[in-house]
Amino acid sequence: MLLQNIMFLVQKRLFCILPCYKSTIHLSSYELCSLFSFSTAKDQISDHKSNFTVVNPLQSCELSSEKAAKTAKCLTCHTKSSSSSLSIEFFKQNGWSDAQVMKLTQRAPKLLRAKVETTLKPRMRSLQDMGFSVTEIVQLVSTCPAILFQNIQPNMNFLRSLLGSNERLLKACRRNIFLLTSSLARRIEPNISLLRECGISDELIARMVVMMPGFVVRKNIFIKEVIEHVEELGVPRDCAMFPYAVLAVLNISRSKCDATFATLKSFGWSQPDIVAILRNNPCVWKLSKKNISDKMTFLMKEAGCELQYIICHPAILAYSLENRLRPRHEVLNFLEQNKFLDKGHSLSYVMRLSEQKFMNKYLFPYKEKFTALYSSYVAAVQGKHHVVAEN
Repeated sequence: MLLQNIMFLVQKRLFCILPCYKSTIHLSSYELCSLFSFSTAKDQISDHKSNFTVVNPLQSCELSSEKAAKTAKCLTCHTKSSSSSLSIEFFKQNGWSDAQVMKLTQRAPKLLRAKVETTLKPRMRSLQDMGFSVTEIVQLVSTCPAILFQNIQPNMNFLRSLLGSNERLLKACRRNIFLLTSSLARRIEPNISLLRECGISDELIARMVVMMPGFVVRKNIFIKEVIEHVEELGVPRDCAMFPYAVLAVLNISRSKCDATFATLKSFGWSQPDIVAILRNNPCVWKLSKKNISDKMTFLMKEAGCELQYIICHPAILAYSLENRLRPRHEVLNFLEQNKFLDKGHSLSYVMRLSEQKFMNKYLFPYKEKFTALYSSYVAAVQGKHHVVAEN
């Protein structure tokens, strides 16, 4: 009875508003919302075959009904479909494909409500005036849709001057979407100035920004504390590796640094040796306590490396234990035991080889004779299991 009453009201309202001679009525989801102030349960509506078709402007971008409905939820019911259609058409006219428009509107549905003449056109024209190509604009807006609602020209000019190319800027923006929308005066400029005060050249600063742009938008006090921490660890500002040490410590808490010190010391490393890692191979500092401990145990007990050898070649700790260190060591060990190689091959040299060079030198020559060795190595580097030596 309730369903009959509801459908009667629906029909009554439709006939009052729409021409009665049309057999099929096309409505956008937004117009449909504006017609009715009541709602029904999903199962009640789904069981009824209505005489009108709901058309969503997002479907002009080949968006599935499910995704279109999900995106439409982010819009108010009073948003007009004509406005959405204008926004979509604007992007298409500016070189966007249907798939690109679909992804953009899914990520930032409010763009469907944006006014073309007063919002979208001026922002898009500004990007074009700055010399960005259609492809670059698509990449920028897709990465950070908010730039179509904010004046990002000051940030853009500053960063392009620092980074030197659109390619670098796009790469940095993809890694941190807040680079173009963060405060230039309160965050970005003070942080860059602080690095310059440390004697770091603009070219090195540009590399740092591209590698890890997130630090540029952090509070200035945070960057100051990181710089002080790096100096406390024993890396002075005039050291060539100072910028990379800063990047390594940026996302590492003091407690993690202390844990790294304690772990290495437990294996016999001295304070100067540990500081040397931070200077020469700062990426090692990002490893967990367990990761370092497992690798040191393997290198010293299984691979037979002396502590001094590891200290002199600390980069070896940066390689994956399961996908590089152990598989390659077992291949070498097998070949040496079967008299195909002389003993004494430098483990550090072998680990530095690219995958192709390693296989060309140590696997392909013996592939036919030791098929299982080759297969098990390939499986090991793919993370399936360890190398099983073949007798």
